Amino acid sequence: MVFDDLRDNEWALVEALFCAEPARNERRGRPRVEARAVVNAVLWVLSTGEGWSKLPGRYPSPPTCRRRFDEWQADGTLVEIVQRLGTCGRQISLRGRIGTSTVKPPAPRSPDRLRGAFWTNPESWRAPVKMA
Repeated sequence: MVFDDLRDNEWALVEALFCAEPARNERRGRPRVEARAVVNAVLWVLSTGEGWSKLPGRYPSPPTCRRRFDEWQADGTLVEIVQRLGTCGRQISLRGRIGTSTVKPPAPRSPDRLRGAFWTNPESWRAPVKMA
């Protein structure tokens, strides 16, 4: 699926949502990534259904985008973005799981098995002693 970044008129609809983001007064760390670039990245993931690891290089880093996605989802900003963009005709379809891994959790270990070793009883832990 082809994704088009936000046009200027679309950005004007949602830009006000990000004016209240906290300014960084510290000089440590990297400067905060522009909200428009992150919005485009989040919309790319939502539109394509791909995971964060497949994010094209023209967008900010996947961890940055995922962190902001989680923040915006928690505070309702993401819903507001989708609603505002819907008024100008942009359809954002939610396809499948977003940025989640399909790896199954590890199977629980039985108490007798530990990293491939199998211990039947304490006598098997030491070498047998000859009785004279």
